[in-house]
Amino acid sequence: MKGKTVIAADLGASGGKMAKGSYDGSRLLAGDFFDFENKPVELNKNLYWNLFALYNSILQGTAQYSQDCKVDSISVDTWGATYGLLDSKGRLLEPIYHYRDLRTEHSMERMYQRVSRENVFQLTGCQPARSYTLPQLYSYVEHREKILDLADTMLFLPDLLTYFLSGEKVTERSIAGTSGLLRPDQKDWCYDLFRMLGIQTDMLLPLTDPGTERGMLSSSIADSLNIKPMKVISVIGHDTASAVAGIPYFGIGQVYISIGTNINMGVEVTESITGETAFRGGYKNAAVMEDRKILYRDFAAFWMLNEFQRSCREEGRSYSYQEMMDLASVSESKGVFVDADDEILNNAGGNIKEKINTFLERSGQKTLSEDADFIRCILESIALKVKYCTEYLEKELHIPLHKISVINGGTRNYVLMQMISDALARPVYCGLPYATLTGNILTQLYALGELKSVNEMRDLSGRSFSMKEYYPEKNRREYWDSGLQKMIEKGICK
Repeated sequence: MKGKTVIAADLGASGGKMAKGSYDGSRLLAGDFFDFENKPVELNKNLYWNLFALYNSILQGTAQYSQDCKVDSISVDTWGATYGLLDSKGRLLEPIYHYRDLRTEHSMERMYQRVSRENVFQLTGCQPARSYTLPQLYSYVEHREKILDLADTMLFLPDLLTYFLSGEKVTERSIAGTSGLLRPDQKDWCYDLFRMLGIQTDMLLPLTDPGTERGMLSSSIADSLNIKPMKVISVIGHDTASAVAGIPYFGIGQVYISIGTNINMGVEVTESITGETAFRGGYKNAAVMEDRKILYRDFAAFWMLNEFQRSCREEGRSYSYQEMMDLASVSESKGVFVDADDEILNNAGGNIKEKINTFLERSGQKTLSEDADFIRCILESIALKVKYCTEYLEKELHIPLHKISVINGGTRNYVLMQMISDALARPVYCGLPYATLTGNILTQLYALGELKSVNEMRDLSGRSFSMKEYYPEKNRREYWDSGLQKMIEKGICK
């Protein structure tokens, strides 16, 4: 069998990554990783993604990977909910807003005055956070801005970058599922909700399935980079869904926990779950591939550690991730916790330590002063949120669970991995720090006809990569059970 070589680009909220994947018909090799910065830009009190810097980084990686071999295809996945608006000539109408831009600060509450939270969930199977596309689009209506009237096309970020590469405009289903704009079955847009909120729909394209060819890399790009033509493929555009598709031997009855800037965790289901219990638990539904869906929760994770690093730098101290893990390892827990969903903790800017202490005071807990204690508080709060969400799946939604898989870059934080195993009182399987890139590569192989199904993708991943097992430490279960009980009693965890 002739080997295939593909290029995968994965854009996360904290940084971008690229890799070259090679498949010889037996095993998958993924490597030659290329990392680049994703640094937002603040202009006139608005926060934007630096789209063109990201695009140029993708071109740089493409040129680098194409010098010594023939490349069959390239594809892009990204974080969810971010979009671009194009006019009738295919030009961007405005810069690409960061999902934490404060223009949406009050959009959720005002949106729910028109359509209740419960009704939005019933209509879409989703409970959007402020960062989702739905409140971002509603902010235009809320502020009586006319830009949507000028929009000919809305493209989510991976589709926008695919358009830049190939000239083809598509809306891939999994990335659209992160928007809060689809029906629960993920088969089409929820036009009723658009109508109820006064958002125009002329800019919407039909949904397409992942794993499809989207033309060739434009000749102008190939010529400028001095590289040979290659196919452009629309993969599973949502980074978490891409990662889930690539987890070794993953399936029904297993929990995935994808950890990076945020945590996205949940289970794979065949039908969306939109009952009252799922609504109360804060769960939402999104598409993956082959009519597979995920029922999931998402909340901040290393966003808080990143903000801690930034706040300390502004105070004149710098910590690497290794130094933060070392501090957390030797720090004695103070038994105080924060809610990773808290809006103030998720707003950009300010001093995260001051925000944490404000939260602790507000919830009747002791405040902190030492850096090590702040780090441990953040990590323990993340682990307890994971415990709460996992137990809700089992005890409230009655979903039997027999395996926990933790993936993506956060798995390098061995302190947090041990905390999660201790909190859940069960083994956890951790690894695939580039899980999203792996899923991206596997989906390209599917599109190229090398693999026939998601099951084959996961089997190949299992043959090619290994996971590390963490086991719960003895005599720790009571601490984590009491910590969760404290969070529930104080209304911190919900």
